[in-house]
This record gives sequence, structure tokens and C-alpha cells, in this order.
Amino acid sequence: MNKNKFTQLSAKSVMAALLLMGLGKANAQEEKSEFSVYAGGIFSSIYYDLDQGQVDHDNGVQLGLKYAFYLNENWSIGLGAEYQTYNSTARFDYLIGSYNTTDFENDPFEFRYTTRSYRESQKLEYVNVPLTIQFETGDGITDFYVSAGVKAGFAMKGRYETKMDALTTSGYYPQYNAELFGPTFMGFGSFYQVNAGKQDLETKIAWSGTLETGVKQYIGERSSCYIGVFVDYSFNSIADNKDQNMINYPSDEMPVDLQFNSVINSSYSKDVRLIAYGVKLRFAFF
Repeated sequence: MNKNKFTQLSAKSVMAALLLMGLGKANAQEEKSEFSVYAGGIFSSIYYDLDQGQVDHDNGVQLGLKYAFYLNENWSIGLGAEYQTYNSTARFDYLIGSYNTTDFENDPFEFRYTTRSYRESQKLEYVNVPLTIQFETGDGITDFYVSAGVKAGFAMKGRYETKMDALTTSGYYPQYNAELFGPTFMGFGSFYQVNAGKQDLETKIAWSGTLETGVKQYIGERSSCYIGVFVDYSFNSIADNKDQNMINYPSDEMPVDLQFNSVINSSYSKDVRLIAYGVKLRFAFF
């Protein structure tokens, strides 16, 4: 095969490929509906201000389904459902607290506690329902798009786990002017490498705004691939910041089994919101 014939064959191949993708684009413009599946990540965390401590934001994942109805070549309205995880860790180098309570004999006393290297890991699983409007340029086999809307997030599961290197507790009885550092069955003493285990974490509905932008590449007559970046930001706090103590002394049991509350529902935290951002990949078909 001479050079001219090879060049002509190559040109015809390129034109045929462009024609095929162009037909895919033309067919796509005639379609009124689009179904897609997507995955996004990797940054999704529980964000809040923490008095006397700090919050480490961990990674999460987003998986979803979406249906879009096209109003015209450029505009569409989408409704979807997605699974999203959020992970964070709260840390205190030292945590000191005290409050008045009663023991199992109903005697009043001041419960005091001191912790070292207090850590609480938190994980939330939400089902989000996004409602979005999307604009795409519609000017070729590769389009630019922008999508914006709102999400309603419903808590599916929440867990937190509390650990600390050391915990010292005591009870001060003002009527006797005495501070007890034992016995341990009353919840008083020094404890090391404390692990309270996993406990349920209750949160509220998250109302969020969502924004996404990127490119849409047609890959056939009835399919396309989206590659973009996104950010989700909740408008409301998902937790009631109650005046709860970090360590709860149960007055109605003996021996005493100390309870560890989540910092999210304590007075140490405020403005608890869900934030996710990163890269999103979406495969769509018509």
C-alpha cells in the first residue's frame, strides 16, 4: 500500500469515527431521558467547631443513581438517590470535667474526671435524594456541563467509638470534705487504655446544596461519560448540641459502668455539618 492510499484510508477512518460519534450526539439530542450511575469522593467528613480539641477529617465514598429529563438540548432536570459515608475523628490531648450528681445511695457528690489522649472516631452513613438542574453546552461530541441543586439527606446508620490512653475519676463529697479515688466498682480510680467500644450516633436530616462541573464525552450512540468535580455543603446542623458531659456517671446502678457520650452531642461541639467534595465519575445511557 502506497503512502497516498494509506493517508486516504486513515482520513476515511477518522471521518467514519467522527460520523459515528456525531450520530450518537444527534441521537442523544433527540432523547428526552438519561439514566446514569456514578461514584464520587474522596473527601467527605463531619465538620464542626470543637472547644479545647481538634477534628481530623477522613475520607468517604459516594455512590448513586440519577434520572434526568431533558427540557431541550442544553437543559435537564435530574432526580436521584445516593449512598454517602462521612468520617471524622475528634481528639483532645487532655480533657477535664466535673459536675454534681448522686451515687447509688442517693448521696450527693461532685464527679470529677481527667483524661489523656482522648479520641473519638465517628462514621455516618446517609441516603441522599438530590434534585438538580443541569446545563450543558451541546456543541459537539464533548460538552462542558454545570449542575446545581439541593439534597435531602437521611441518616441510615451512625457510629462512634471512644478511646483514651488514661482516665482518672474521683468523687468529692462536700458533706464529708472527702475526695474518693476508689473503689473501682463505684466508678472511681485510674484506668488505662480505655476502649468504650462502638455506640450508636443519632443525627438529623441534612439539607445540602450541591454543585458539580466538568466535561461530558459521548462514547457511542446511546451512552456518555461524565468526568467532573463536585462539592456538597449542608445548610443545617445535624446534631443538637446538648449540655451533656463527655463521661456520664450512672447513679442508678452498682457496680458503676461509666458511659461515654459523643462530642457531637455535647457542649464541646457546635455547628455540626456534612461536607463532601472531590472527583465524580458518571456513566450515562439514553
